[in-house]
Amino acid sequence: MADKNKTSSCYIEMEINKGRTEYRCTSVSDFIEGISPTWVGLKQVVSVHRVVKSKGKMREELAYFISSKQSNAFLYSEGIRLHWAIENSLHYVKDITLNEDDSKIRTGNAPQNISTIKNISINILRSNDYTNMAQAIRLVANDISLIKSMII
Repeated sequence: MADKNKTSSCYIEMEINKGRTEYRCTSVSDFIEGISPTWVGLKQVVSVHRVVKSKGKMREELAYFISSKQSNAFLYSEGIRLHWAIENSLHYVKDITLNEDDSKIRTGNAPQNISTIKNISINILRSNDYTNMAQAIRLVANDISLIKSMII
């Protein structure tokens, strides 16, 4: 039997962007009975149900999150979207434009060092108003004086 003192909330939104339609329903529940006690401090469970239509194809996703904070579905939805904004602006660039996933550098501190150098490079380019990293690399890569002027 569910505890009558436990609450849940739901936030529904739809986004149309670049030919892609996404419907999201973010649900939050305080009902955590039966979840492993190893999750010390657990207060809420969050689920995001997404239905995406892109290029004539539909796909459905269901993601779960846990939280040690108490909030509402709207704030969790915004936080999750902000996380994906970071994912798209940094990790996507590193994975796709800079081919980080295909790197053969795998031993010692080298992978972390190379990743840090890539982060610094991306930040330098962005601080100099470059938004398209692939284009920025093509324009800047062979111009040492331009690179120097961006750093100093």
